[in-house]
Amino acid sequence: MEIRDLKTKRLLIKRTKKEDADFCLDIWLDDEMGKYLSDPPREKAGEGYLKWKETVEEYHGCYYFIAVSRDTGERIGTCSIVPSEDEVRWDLGYAIQKKYWRQGYATEMIKALIDFAYAKGGRKITADVAQENPGSNAVLRKLGFYVEKEGSFKKSGTDIVYDEYTYRLDL
Repeated sequence: MEIRDLKTKRLLIKRTKKEDADFCLDIWLDDEMGKYLSDPPREKAGEGYLKWKETVEEYHGCYYFIAVSRDTGERIGTCSIVPSEDEVRWDLGYAIQKKYWRQGYATEMIKALIDFAYAKGGRKITADVAQENPGSNAVLRKLGFYVEKEGSFKKSGTDIVYDEYTYRLDL
C-alpha cells in the first residue's frame, strides 16, 4: 500500500522502513522515553519485536511512521495510527526522542496524523495516555481532545499498571 509522506512546517513524516526499526525500538523500549508506553523494557522485549523489525514495511492494520526534520534529516520521533474496521475511528500513538521534548514536535505529528485519517474517512481520533504523563496529556488537550473514558493498562513484561485516559477528538 503506497502512502505519501506527510509534510508539516518542520517535519517529513514517512512510512517506517526496516532501516528505521532500531530507531523506533530505541525510543519505545527506553526506560525514560518509553516509560508511559505499553511496550516492555528492553530486557523484556521478546520475539515479537524482532519479527516486527522484519515486517514493519507490511501493512497489518497499523500505519507506522517516523518523523524526520526537514532541515537536518535527523529522526525526531515515531507515530502510528490504526483505523477501525469501518475507518471512522482512528487510534494514534506517538513518541518523541528526548532531546526534542517540549519543542512542539508531538503537536505537529499529531496534527498531520489527524489530517491523514480525515482524508481517509476518519471522523473520530482517539489516543490512550497514562494519566501521569504530563506531556502527552497537555498536547492532546491543547489540540482539543477530551477525555472519553478512564481505564488502566499494564506495561508489558512488568508489574507496572498505569491509570489511563482515552482521549477523543471529533472531526
